[in-house]
Amino acid sequence: MCISLCALSLAACGADQEELTKQGMEAVARQEYRSARDSFDRALNAGGDKEQIYRGIGLSYMGQQDYAKALSSFSKALKEAGPSPGEMEFDINYYMAICHYKLGEYDAAIGCYDAITELKRKETRAWYLKGSMKLYLNDVKGAVEDFDTAVSVKKGDYSLYIDIYDSMLQHGYNAEAQKYLDVVLAADVKDIGDYDKGRLCYFRGEYGQACNYLERARSEGKVDSGLITLLGECYKRQDQYDYAAVVYGGYVDDFGDAAICNQLGLCYVEQGDYENGLAAFRRGREIRENNTCLQALRLNEIVCLEHLGQYKEAAKELSDYMETYGDSELLNKEYAFLITR
Repeated sequence: MCISLCALSLAACGADQEELTKQGMEAVARQEYRSARDSFDRALNAGGDKEQIYRGIGLSYMGQQDYAKALSSFSKALKEAGPSPGEMEFDINYYMAICHYKLGEYDAAIGCYDAITELKRKETRAWYLKGSMKLYLNDVKGAVEDFDTAVSVKKGDYSLYIDIYDSMLQHGYNAEAQKYLDVVLAADVKDIGDYDKGRLCYFRGEYGQACNYLERARSEGKVDSGLITLLGECYKRQDQYDYAAVVYGGYVDDFGDAAICNQLGLCYVEQGDYENGLAAFRRGREIRENNTCLQALRLNEIVCLEHLGQYKEAAKELSDYMETYGDSELLNKEYAFLITR
């Protein structure tokens, strides 16, 4: 009887730690980072899977933009991994690369991508991102080698060529960027989708033509938040903010996308319309599923409240914000300003 009771106890303990880990990840998804770490800490104490738990803790610190602590947690997660790398280990390396990038540690980010490409030679995304990091180090030759590897793995992916073109332009390597653009321009126009045609026109500053292509892609049902964001930006570049707001609002009505709510709010703010901006940010906060920009929405809401003279409410929201995401010298100064108004 004693053995049976022990077995039941161990089973219950296992279920408990799994539930705590699940709760932690759900809290990360809701961007409730301190609550997430509390769940993860309890999962550790219950004997949970350390690799999964430390990965979750790392994600919670990333959410608070504390990339040094995130890296420490991800490193602990990898130390708990098995002898044969799997998808979780590759996933953790991608997150570690982002943290190093955010900290300006480009060599270290490249090292993370190296760890991926050494084992997954056809991992296009890692080759592309590794090349992008080398641009920050002015290693154009190395970047081109990685970009060329990426496109050789995924031949005919003109969207990837355009991504590379954009990356090189941002770093001022216009001549090198042109090589990738030329591949797209030489391709059969039938092989290039309207979305990518729209992107090309956007990079050239041909915003009206970009809208035409992007609208055609939207009418064909090939719509996602990336297309909507770019289409709205093209209308704004032509000072057609009303059209941009309609594009953003229509997508939110159909798909309930928090990121596009944020874009809609920013569109209003750029026009000085803080009432509608506030309404859009609050609408975005109400969307709980797949809401990856809750932090930005909350901060933008506080900005609108301040501009509208609603200082007491802005102070309360800022206090709640700092409780969730952590404070800073700048935020503390802003809070001190708000409570004296």
